[in-house]
Amino acid sequence: MRAFALRPAALGCMAAALMVSGMACTGVIGDATTSGSGGTAGNTGTTGTGSTMGTGTGGSATGTGSTTGTGGGGTGTGATTGNGFAAACAASKGVLNAGLTPARRLTRDEYNNTVRDLLGTTGTPADGLGQDEKIGPFNSNAIAPIDELQVQQSSEVAGALAIAAQAKMATLSPCALATDTTTSCATKFVTAFGQKAYRRPLTTAEITQYVNLYVVGKGGTGGATNGFRLVVEAMLQSPFFLYHQDVGATGTPQAGIVALTPYELASRLSYFLWGSMPDDALFATAADGTLTQEATISAQVQRMLSDAKARSTIASFHRQWLDLTDLPSQPKDATAFPMFNAQVADAMMQETTLFADYVVRQGDGLLKTLLTSNASFPQGGLFGVYGMTQPAGYQVGTPVMLDPTKRAGILTQAAFLTRWSHNNQTSPVHRGKLIRLNVMCGNVPPPPMNVNTTPPAPTPATSTRQRFAQHSSDPTCATCHQLMDPIGLGFENFDAIGAYRTMDGLGPVDATGNIVAAGGDLVGSFNGALELANKLAQSQDVSDCFANQWFRFSMGRMESVDDSCSMQDVQDAFHASGGNIRDLLARIAVSPSFRNVRLTPGS
Repeated sequence: MRAFALRPAALGCMAAALMVSGMACTGVIGDATTSGSGGTAGNTGTTGTGSTMGTGTGGSATGTGSTTGTGGGGTGTGATTGNGFAAACAASKGVLNAGLTPARRLTRDEYNNTVRDLLGTTGTPADGLGQDEKIGPFNSNAIAPIDELQVQQSSEVAGALAIAAQAKMATLSPCALATDTTTSCATKFVTAFGQKAYRRPLTTAEITQYVNLYVVGKGGTGGATNGFRLVVEAMLQSPFFLYHQDVGATGTPQAGIVALTPYELASRLSYFLWGSMPDDALFATAADGTLTQEATISAQVQRMLSDAKARSTIASFHRQWLDLTDLPSQPKDATAFPMFNAQVADAMMQETTLFADYVVRQGDGLLKTLLTSNASFPQGGLFGVYGMTQPAGYQVGTPVMLDPTKRAGILTQAAFLTRWSHNNQTSPVHRGKLIRLNVMCGNVPPPPMNVNTTPPAPTPATSTRQRFAQHSSDPTCATCHQLMDPIGLGFENFDAIGAYRTMDGLGPVDATGNIVAAGGDLVGSFNGALELANKLAQSQDVSDCFANQWFRFSMGRMESVDDSCSMQDVQDAFHASGGNIRDLLARIAVSPSFRNVRLTPGS
C-alpha cells in the first residue's frame, strides 16, 4: 500500500497531444489514502475504520466517555471523549501533538463554492462528480482510493467549466491576454490565477509549465481564448486544486508534527468557515506572515463569521450533524400526511439554515439557545404544519415565535422530526439513535445479522409506544433498543412531518422517556421533548460532544488520542464560555491540532 503524495499535473505530455487534439492532458490526481484501523474509544467505545496515510492500529484512551465513527490509522489515533482527553493530555507532558492528517479531496459543496469564487460559476457543477464519503456524520473525501471513473469525471467537469470561463477571460485575467503579443500577460495571468486555484503561490517551474501550455493553446484554433481555456482546464484537474494541501513548508510528508504554512493555514480556515478558497484579505495575511499569530487567526475568524458566506457553512454543519441532507428525497404517505410535499420539505430545510444562522451568527451564539429556543423561520406550507396562519406581509427570514409549551430548539423543528420518521408513522428508533450518536456522541451496536428491521404497521387502534414495545420485551432487541427507543419516544407529541399532536391511537400521547448508559447529567427520566431539550442543553457531555463534532467538521477527520490536549482545551473553553459557539470556532482555529499536521504514524 502506498501513502498519498501530491504530484503536479502531468504536463510533460501536453505539447504533442495539444497540437493534435487541442485538449489538455489529464492531470495526475495521485494515489489515494489507504484504509487503516481506528482506535478504541473510551471505556465503552468501539473500533471504527478510517483514512490513514499508511497502516497501523489505533491506540486506546482511558475515559468515561465514548464515541464511534471513522478514525485515522496509525499508533495512538483512536477517538476519545470525556476524561480520556484529560488523562491522555497529562500523559503527553505538554509535548506538541496532533492527529494523523488524511489527504482529502474537496467535497461537492467545497468544489462548487470554490469554482464560484474562482470563476464566478453558478449552479452545482460538482453534481458531475462522485458522491461524497463521510467521516462520522460529515462529508470528507479521505477514505476510498481514486479510480479511473473519478479521474474521468474530474476531467469532464473541468473541461466544461473551462469552456464556460472563456467568456469571462477579460475579468479573470489581470491583463489583456487577447492583445498581448508576448508571454508577459500570460505570466501575470498564470501567476495570479494559479495562486487562487492552488491556494498558494506557484513555483517558478509551475509558472513556466502553464505559460508553455498557454502558448501551445494560443497557437491553435481560438488563439488567446483557447490558451486561457487550456490553462484553466489543466489547473482544475491538478491535485493542488482538487485536494486540501496540508503538508507543511517542505511540501512533502515529514516525520512528526509539522506546522502548516501560512497559505495552508489560510486555506484550512477558509474551508472550515466558508467551505471555499481564501479571499484576498486572507491571502494577504498569509503573504505577510501574520497569520501565524494567534491574535490574527482569532481576528480572521470573527471577520469571516461576519461574512455572508459563513451562513451556508453554519447551515451545512447543522444539516450534516443531524443528517438532514436527504430530507427532500424522503417520501411520505400522501393519505396520512397530505400537507407534505416538495415545497414543504424545502421550507423545512430552509428553516434549519435560517435558524442556525440566527443563533450562531446573529444571536447570542449559545448551544443552549440552539437546543431550547422557540424561535422559528417557517414559510409557505410549513406554517400549516405548525398549526399557524402566515401573518399578513410576512417576509421569509423573519423570526416567528412558536408555542413555548410545544417547541424548544432545533430538535423540535420539522426537519429533524420529518427526516427521522418513517413514511407513514414516527420512528422512536431513528430519532433516538440520532440523538444517541450525534448529540451525545454515544455508541449503538449494529443490529444482529438477518434481523427484521421492518417497523410494525400503524393501526388506528395502537400507539407508537404500543407497537414498538416488542423492542423492550424481546431480549434479543432490548439491549440495543434501550439506548435509543426511550429517547425517541420523548418526541411522540410530533407526528411524522413534525406536526404537534396530543392523541396517538385511541389515547393521549405518552411522551415519557428515559436515558441510560450516559453521563450523570443525562441519565434519568424526562417527560416530553421540552424536558429532553433542556436536559441536553444543560449536559456537559452534550457540550463536549458538540465541540467534538465541530472539530470533526473542521478537520475532515475524527479526533484522536494525539489531539487530546487540543480537545481538552477546546472543550474546557467552550464550557467556560457558557457554550458560545462563535468562541468555540475561534478556539478550534487556534488549537495546535488545527495549526499543525501529522503525516506519518507515531507519537
